[in-house]
Amino acid sequence: MKKLGFIGLGNMGMPMAQNLVKAGYEVYGFNRSKGKEKTFEKFGGKAGLEMAELVKAVDVVMTCLPMPDDVEHIILGENGVLEYTDAGSLIIDFSTVSPSLHTRIESAAYEKGVRYLDAPISGGTTGAQAGTLAIMVGGKEEVFEEAKEFFDVVGGNITHCGPIGQGTKVKLLNQYMVGLHTAAVGETLYLAEKSGLDHDLVYNVLSNGFGQSKIFDRHYSQFISQNKDEPGFALQLLLKDLGLAREMAGESDVSLSAGPNVLQMLERAKDKGYGDKDMSALYQYVKEQEQ
Repeated sequence: MKKLGFIGLGNMGMPMAQNLVKAGYEVYGFNRSKGKEKTFEKFGGKAGLEMAELVKAVDVVMTCLPMPDDVEHIILGENGVLEYTDAGSLIIDFSTVSPSLHTRIESAAYEKGVRYLDAPISGGTTGAQAGTLAIMVGGKEEVFEEAKEFFDVVGGNITHCGPIGQGTKVKLLNQYMVGLHTAAVGETLYLAEKSGLDHDLVYNVLSNGFGQSKIFDRHYSQFISQNKDEPGFALQLLLKDLGLAREMAGESDVSLSAGPNVLQMLERAKDKGYGDKDMSALYQYVKEQEQ
């Protein structure tokens, strides 16, 4: 069985790596915060290797990192993954970055005889824990078929979207809608409150109408109704994703109206200290601004 390296043991990466261990793979974890590596070892994973040692020890390197700069540095940077990979190896990136960065990485990987896939994920921490993530994959079809055994462990809805970068384009469309729905939830619940309506009543009624959405379910039932804002997915990450969607629109010569307004809301919310809170905390920001 192939040996795997998993770089980025965060809210999404940790449960994904754990599921790969449960499936019987030998998985070496790597994380900037070494405490996460110790946690991973308690679940049966291996850790403690430097980057060069990890890359040389495995057949497949997987990355799941928060920001584009992190992905570029870890894969393309000095002492990065590509510096140590051998021809025939496979790199899979589960992060959400720009399609153009994936194109650059694939080009650099090709020069070394290394295969590469972009495979951004959706489904939140609950999906990561359950192994039911939606995975949108870009890259050569034969490489996708080779990697599908890993995707089947961490995901439940796996789609090959086309050449490199196409998986990320679909993910950015997903995030664009997540952003719009997040703003709608925040403003709708605040309007309900100021109109004298009970939140639970509004949620129960709208959840049985066309106003229902997975984001409404997630934000209200898991966070807002629980007065919880510890991030399952931080507001600043949604802000990053909408910025990437804006870049994608510009490259496609598309003028968007709703998204830029939500992007501004998220930017102002981050400036007010909501960036590290869950994205559902946009409701709190809306409420604060109106008081």
